[in-house]
Amino acid sequence: MDKAARSYTELKYNRHIEELRNLYENAFNYVIEVGPHKWSHVHCPERRYRVMTTNVDKCINSCLKFARQMPMLTLAEFIRNMLQRWFYDRHRIA
Repeated sequence: MDKAARSYTELKYNRHIEELRNLYENAFNYVIEVGPHKWSHVHCPERRYRVMTTNVDKCINSCLKFARQMPMLTLAEFIRNMLQRWFYDRHRIA
C-alpha cells in the first residue's frame, strides 16, 4: 500500500495497487472505498507543495516552480526566505 501511495505515475500506481489486490484483498477494498484521492500522490486533486518527500530536490523543485521565472537576485532572496521559514517552523515544532 505504501508503494502505491507514494507513486508519482499512474503506471507505477496501477502496478502496486494490483499487488495489493492480489495479496490483501480486504485492504485493497478498504483503500478503494476510502478513495485514492485521499491517500495517493498520483490521484491528489491539488498540488502538494507542503509535502516533504524523501527526495529533497523534488520537494524544492515543486516549491520553486513559479519562482524560476524571477530575476536571479530575486530568486536567490526567495530561496533564502523559503529555507529560513522552513528551518524556523521546524525548530518551533521540535
